[in-house]
Order: sequence, then C-alpha cells, then structure tokens
Amino acid sequence: MRRPLSLLLAAALLTLGRSASAASPPSLSALDVIALEIGYTTVIARYYRPVDPVVLLGGARTGIVAYLRGRGVTDPRVPLAPAHADKYEAENAIDRDVALTLVRYAPRVVTADLVRNTIAGELGALHDPYSVIFPPRAYKQFVGFLDGRPSGGIGAELDVDPDTHAVRVVDVFPGSPAAQAGVRPGDVLTSIDGAPPPAGTPGAVALALRGPAGTRVQLGVARAGAPPLSLTLTRRAIVAPDVTGRRLPDGIGYVRLRSFGAQSPQQLSAVLTALHGARAYVLDLRGDGGGYRDAAVAIAGRFVHGVVVTTQERGAPAQTFRAPDDPPLGAPLAVLVDGDTASAAEILAGAIQDAHAGTLIGTTTFGKGLVQETFPLPDGGAIKLTTARYRTPSGRDIEGVGITPDVVVTEPADARLALPGGDPQLDRAIALLGG
Repeated sequence: MRRPLSLLLAAALLTLGRSASAASPPSLSALDVIALEIGYTTVIARYYRPVDPVVLLGGARTGIVAYLRGRGVTDPRVPLAPAHADKYEAENAIDRDVALTLVRYAPRVVTADLVRNTIAGELGALHDPYSVIFPPRAYKQFVGFLDGRPSGGIGAELDVDPDTHAVRVVDVFPGSPAAQAGVRPGDVLTSIDGAPPPAGTPGAVALALRGPAGTRVQLGVARAGAPPLSLTLTRRAIVAPDVTGRRLPDGIGYVRLRSFGAQSPQQLSAVLTALHGARAYVLDLRGDGGGYRDAAVAIAGRFVHGVVVTTQERGAPAQTFRAPDDPPLGAPLAVLVDGDTASAAEILAGAIQDAHAGTLIGTTTFGKGLVQETFPLPDGGAIKLTTARYRTPSGRDIEGVGITPDVVVTEPADARLALPGGDPQLDRAIALLGG
C-alpha cells in the first residue's frame, strides 16, 4: 500500500496547487513515481555496499535543490533530512519532497527533469563515480557504443599529440572509406575540408569527420617519405570494430582490442583466423576502458583456461566465471597495458597474468575492480550502478590499485601508437617475442 499512498499524496498536493493558480502545474504521473521507486529501491537492494536510507534522502534533496537553483530559484525550500529514517520512511519522504516541489515551483519545473535530478542526487550521495543516471539519449548512445551501432564516418582510429595537436592515424578499419582511399596508419591529417583539424581530443576530430552517409570529405594527408596527399572520401555508415589486427614484421600478429562489446568475441575469432600462422602475438589493451564482463570472459577463452574472474555481490555467495573451452592461441603472447586499461580489460589482463599465459608490458592499469549493471527507467534512460567487486583468479583485488605489468615501459608523449619504431611499449614487446 505504500506506493498508492504516495500517488494519492502527490495527486492531492497537485490539486491544491491548481486551486491556487489558473495555470495547470506539472503533474507527477504514475511513471514518474515508478522511476523514483526504481532509483531508490535499486540502490537499497543492489548497491555493493550497505546504504543508509537517510543518506539517499539527503542526496535526493541535494539533487532537488541543485535543480531548482539551476532553474533560477535562489533560495529553494526543501525540508532537511531527518537524523533517522527506515527505508520506507525515507522513500516516502522523497516522493513527498518531489510532489511539494512541483506545487511550490510549478512554473519553473519540468517534471521529468526534476525526477531525473532527484535520482541523480541519490546516486551522487554514494560518492561512486561509476554509479550514474543516463538520460534516454545518453543511454541509447552508451548501449549503441557497446553493441556496435553504425554512424556516418570514414573508418579510422585517430590520436592527437597533446603538445603539437598533430592528428595521426592509429588504425584503419578494413573495408572502410579510409582504407579504400589509401589512408594508412601513421598518416597525419593536415586538413579536413580545407580547414586545419580542430585542436583538442581525438573525439573532437572524429566529430569533424562524421557526417551523413553518402557525403564527401576532403582530407589533407602528410606521410613520411611522400609528397602531401589530397584524398576524397565518401562517408559510410561505419560500425567501429572492437577488434582489429594486422601482421607485423618477423611473423608477429598484432591484435588491438578497443572495447568489450557484444560482438567482440566473434570479431576476435575472425581476426585470429586472419592472422593464423603467426609465430607470436601482441595483444594491445591500451586505452581500452572495458565493457561487458561476459565479453571479457568469452574472449579470455582464447588465452587462458579455467577461472577468469570471481565477483562478489553484497549478501550473496561469490560467483566464479570460467573461460569457455576454446582453441588455445598456442603461441607466445605479449599484452600491452597502460593507465587507461580498465574494467573488463583488466579482467582479461589479470587472468592472463595470473595464468602466466603472456607477459604484460607497459604501465600500471587503471584499477577498476568494480562491476556495474544497468537498470532501465520508464523514460528510456537507465541507472548504471555498482553491484559487485571482482577479483582475479589468484584472488587479487585491484580496485584503486591496478595491475602492475611484468615489464614496465613508460610511453613518451611523442610516441606513435601502434607503429613499430615509434612506440616504445610495442617495440619492447616485439623484442621480447624475438622480433
């Protein structure tokens, strides 16, 4: 009966608001209340550590106040959180505060935004950077990134020198417009449609290169030992692959794994098939921020046997995930890691290191030993919440610590990522493999 009472309270408060104003105030619908319930009860039940309900109530009120101030309310009136409240009292108080806010500040409040900011306040009270709320559009982009949804582009991975702002091509996706136009790894983009590339991050440059499929983009390209090039590319709907590979000199196969998406295991199998016969392999996990845990477990089957990772949820038995019985790689392996190797990428790196199945080279990894799950909201958004810790097969907890590579090699700022002779970490791997 707790939820119907909350709905009745909200309806009653809004009715009072209508009698005092000719304009109809925003309404708190049943879906809004359901969203508030999902936000609150999910944290109470599934967060990996116990949470005091009063903390969530205080966070909700912080979120409400921040939203009102952003809407021009200089001195928002929101009740202070009590010193004590059980989980039901705190939840009902959150519903009441949202309903009161709608009545008091009706002309300045958008109900969906208020609800979303209330939930964001609760998550902010956890002081957990991985527990966040996604608005509908952001959640669609997040899922699209991991599930490989297409976007208009040229099909190349780029890197921007932090000092010179030079835009260099790190990789070219097979069959892409960039590959068909002759763009190569190591090329430097000097112009995009006649203008210098935007200074900043690789993302800013990628945005300048994107456009509707079928449109053209003109690239100025500088290549070592060649005169300046001008290339015209026709954009296509590109699904950026999670995994690419190529052959390096001396019979070494180079595999770059950018993220752990839904299609990553199948893509890895295709790349390894194309590289069949390589006498050794370099697996590049640098800059890989992770993705799906199940993808990491599936991929691990090509490198290790047995346990890949163990997760521990609050109040539940530990759960062990084992590698599938896939054909082994059967060749020496070096794994490149850095401070941006995180989450699922650390699960894979940790399993390889614990099994002595390869040599880790680079710098200490990010140190994200927590597992997140997503919980959809009625408006198409979602909550991403930390629900468990994980440990490597040997029992290591890497949260906040990371994984120390077997061979430490620092990458200079002017390194040319993934290019032999210009990438000290890759060069060390090649030397270690006898290249």
